[in-house]
Amino acid sequence: MQFGNRIRGLALAAALSFSHSGFAEAGTKVVLADLTWDEPRVVNAVLKEILTQKYGADVELIAADQTAVFTAMAKGDGSVDVHPAVWSGAQQANIDKFVTEEKKVRLNEKPYDATDGFYIPTFMAQQYGIKSIDDLKKPEIAKLFDINGDGRGDYWPGAPGWGVTNIYRVKGVSYGLEELYDPVVASDALIKAQIATAFQKKTGILFYYWKPEALHEAYDLTKLEEPPFNGYAMDSKKGEADYNPDGCYKYVDPKESPDWLSESKITCATPAQPIYIAYSASLEARAPEIAKFLSKVAIEPEEVGAWIYAMSVDKKDPDVVAKEWVEAHPDRVKSWTGE
Repeated sequence: MQFGNRIRGLALAAALSFSHSGFAEAGTKVVLADLTWDEPRVVNAVLKEILTQKYGADVELIAADQTAVFTAMAKGDGSVDVHPAVWSGAQQANIDKFVTEEKKVRLNEKPYDATDGFYIPTFMAQQYGIKSIDDLKKPEIAKLFDINGDGRGDYWPGAPGWGVTNIYRVKGVSYGLEELYDPVVASDALIKAQIATAFQKKTGILFYYWKPEALHEAYDLTKLEEPPFNGYAMDSKKGEADYNPDGCYKYVDPKESPDWLSESKITCATPAQPIYIAYSASLEARAPEIAKFLSKVAIEPEEVGAWIYAMSVDKKDPDVVAKEWVEAHPDRVKSWTGE
């Protein structure tokens, strides 16, 4: 009898322990959007490690375009539950629609800031005195960035399906670059291979990029100067502190107008922008503890940079990077899980 009571007591204690640490939702399927650059890959790995180990979730990754991710999260049917890296500047239309208006998607409470811009190899900047966007607008300079051999310069505004790709197309047109340069929309993997070749051969390459990213650890890159940001000129920004009807930044989303490229105009640096984790509001009913955890995740940009470096430069598997970080930072994880 005493042995039986002891077993029942241990079982009760285990059940209480599992419930406290999230195992009340053990077996819950959580689908993470598998996007096409390093940042979301490593963030997904960390989320997966915590969701699996702390909540017993059944985590699945699925490849999807960013707009399709927001639509799927809004459906709330579990087809996609989490977007691991929402660049707010590039995804404002989706944030306005799905987060603010429809309230079917949530954002974590504390995003981290990231920056982006046009980059070239530092050896090109030094050899040819290229410091700013204006320095690119010379025919003899443009030819230095000819990738395909057609005599015109080329630049990479981003990958297919990225919201930021459209923004850097707008910049290319607004700055007058496309009079001398052609936009080459290609995968992140392809541009990284081209960057490696450019450094090996000491040739020019012009591309959009961002921080945090391990590319800055691997190569000596120069960010080109742009005029300072002086406000958003879009109606969607009315009432906000950074709204300016005469501002340098007017972006029309392609979903809003077929003439988005001609109706947009961006002639300044992009301000630092918050990067969020987004998740389906339906998780608050399906898995409230997991939803609460996602709302509390608060990543620092230096952490993301270190994760990406470990994965892309040290060639560690992202799951290994995540496991090592979670084990080494129990207090940080507890601040997210509330244990």
